[in-house]
Amino acid sequence: MQGRYDAALQQLDGARSSGSSSADNENLRGLALMLSGDTAGAMAAFDRALALDAGMVEARFNRAVALLRSGDLKTAASEFARIKGRLQPSASYHQALALDRLGDAKGAAAALQGAIAADPSFTPALLHLGLIRERRGELEAAVRDYLAYLKSHPGSTAAMLRIGVVAQRAGRTDVGTAYLRKVIAAAPDSPEAVEARKFLVMWE
Repeated sequence: MQGRYDAALQQLDGARSSGSSSADNENLRGLALMLSGDTAGAMAAFDRALALDAGMVEARFNRAVALLRSGDLKTAASEFARIKGRLQPSASYHQALALDRLGDAKGAAAALQGAIAADPSFTPALLHLGLIRERRGELEAAVRDYLAYLKSHPGSTAAMLRIGVVAQRAGRTDVGTAYLRKVIAAAPDSPEAVEARKFLVMWE
């Protein structure tokens, strides 16, 4: 993969040297740099893209992702909040990631609910919302989120595992045990199956 990033950067650098650099090219250059691990270089490229086209929402979104990766969580959360339109569900989801890392579980949950309201099929928000609600002790709501995610991704061992754990915490040992056994049956060598076995040993 690294060779592909290098080739893409060489082509984009060639376009710049020929005087044909554009906001699209700078945005693509930023993506290639970010995927290769050069977050600082990516930020500079996204800044150039926005200087060429201040309304380029894709570059603004990618710049916010770079901020998130660099650990500038407050700025990233603020930037994601500014992004609207067709990127809104993903922007709200990434804003939630930043807020959650900042310890603002309430704000993160609200951002995730905004993502789901904008696009009910945006299932990553459902799974993360379930995790936040589980941490806050909102067990019934967490299970509903996990079940909704599992409906769209019936083979998700991550969702099965969380349902099993939360059901047990809520006093539904039978349901919890059933879901943990489903995890093991679905993917016996997975990290989720290892966790499921640990919980079963503790409860039995």
